[in-house]
Amino acid sequence: MDKRAKRITILAALAAALFLGAVLGFGFSVISAHTQRENAEYMISYTMEEEPELTEKVAKILKESRSAEVSGEGKEWLDRYGYTDGYYRSGLLPAYMGISCAGLAVIFLIWLFWYTKAERGRTQRMEELTVYLEDVNQGRETVLARREDSFSILEDEIYKTVRELRRTKEEACRERQNLADNLADIAHQLKTPITSMSLMVQLIREEEVNRETRAYLERLERQISRMEYLVAGLLTLSRLDAGTLELEQESLDAASVMIQASEPLEPQIKERNQILDLQMQPECIFCGDRHWTAEIFSNLIKNCSEHAGNGGRITIKYHQNPLYTEILVADNGPGFDREDLPLLFQRFYRGSNACKDSIGIGLALSKALIERQNGTLRAENAANGGACFTARFYTDRSISGIS
Repeated sequence: MDKRAKRITILAALAAALFLGAVLGFGFSVISAHTQRENAEYMISYTMEEEPELTEKVAKILKESRSAEVSGEGKEWLDRYGYTDGYYRSGLLPAYMGISCAGLAVIFLIWLFWYTKAERGRTQRMEELTVYLEDVNQGRETVLARREDSFSILEDEIYKTVRELRRTKEEACRERQNLADNLADIAHQLKTPITSMSLMVQLIREEEVNRETRAYLERLERQISRMEYLVAGLLTLSRLDAGTLELEQESLDAASVMIQASEPLEPQIKERNQILDLQMQPECIFCGDRHWTAEIFSNLIKNCSEHAGNGGRITIKYHQNPLYTEILVADNGPGFDREDLPLLFQRFYRGSNACKDSIGIGLALSKALIERQNGTLRAENAANGGACFTARFYTDRSISGIS
């Protein structure tokens, strides 16, 4: 409670006390006067019946003030017959209690009205501040209505905090955009020498060279391809970080996406005598970007192929429910080391079983792409052995927990 509210409460309590005292005093005087008049009326009526000649004298005595001596003698006489102060107060007590209760009831009703009004105002202010914060959390630009009340300090602090958060967010967005631009510039600058080296290798291979030189050219070509993949991956990640990568939302058939993802890897799979087992359902439709979703699963299939070994099996199966579409990509290889599991999706992380040409960017790229499409990706060891990737595409963004 602020100083202004405390001051109002104290003044209201003092006013209520004064009001109650005035009501009680006025009520008691009215009751006392009414009682005295009833007693006077009774005495006059009795005198008129029993001693008519004394009526005028008695009325004069009742109207005029008595001296202390007369009053003292009268008090002794009244005390002898039981007309004490307590006798008169007992007659006034019910009326006194009634007036007191009525006064307290009036004060309570006034306080209840004031408290209800103040509480309604506080509730309304809290609702306004809550709606304002909800709008800020949803990214909606809104103006906070400023008032001078007990919430003014809280209102000022919320306004300052929101303004600081907006400034920090804008700075973070600018820094992230600058980083993405720098990475994109570096990637584009690297593309030129890589392309030149690739052309030079092709020109040399067209000439007649010995076996040793040809083997060297093949190794060089693999390294150039690796650099091209790294540059392309860095460029994609920079666009994801900056939020500039446009992803389409269209209806995708899981079977056709898996076929598109596995087509570039068919030579690699055949070379290793591996089996690609697509366990297809009649129809499984979910929303996503066809190109980048195929890129996600191409990376996962490639990872499984590299670890399944010669003659291994890669299994792809999926199912759907009202909440999400789940797609599993698994192999029958040795699986992941337990120490590698928490770090698999970190950029440039190479597990203990990674092949020598691995860059450590494919899984990080796949996870970032699937999260941008309202999905999740996790890696684990299958119960019957081998590695297993589980991708889920959720129908409702609030379910996935991805902001």
